Amino acid sequence: MDDSFERCGPGIRGVAMAIDAVVWFALLFVAIYPIAALTGDITTTSEGVDASLSGTPGLVAFVLWFALALGYHTLAEWRYGRTIGKALVKIRVTGGDGSPPSLRAAAVRNVLRLVDWLPAFYVVGILAVFASGESRRIGDRVAGTAVVR
Repeated sequence: MDDSFERCGPGIRGVAMAIDAVVWFALLFVAIYPIAALTGDITTTSEGVDASLSGTPGLVAFVLWFALALGYHTLAEWRYGRTIGKALVKIRVTGGDGSPPSLRAAAVRNVLRLVDWLPAFYVVGILAVFASGESRRIGDRVAGTAVVR
């Protein structure tokens, strides 16, 4: 890794993640409302539009939302080196040599976000960043990526 880049710890990465949570929330609506419209589980009242999904439609909406969120991170990091949250705090994902991450590396680090998230709120990922001398979570280690400033 090029030493001209500063590795980012969990603090600034957490701020970027909090910003990206707004994107996740928007993607949740993108996943839920079309499924609710297709299944007829959507109602319009004077207070707004409500979608009430359970069972298979709920599972389909959840899987769609997960795929959209994973796709958002993977494609943004591969194409631009950063998500909206990372861009706003001026950090980015790089390959091990400082180059932009490959599509494969971006996908691997984001699929492994599931492990880093465990048991909740990125506990494993935060511990991995602190345990790593290079401030890398498990997804970064396996994918050969780093988050830098």
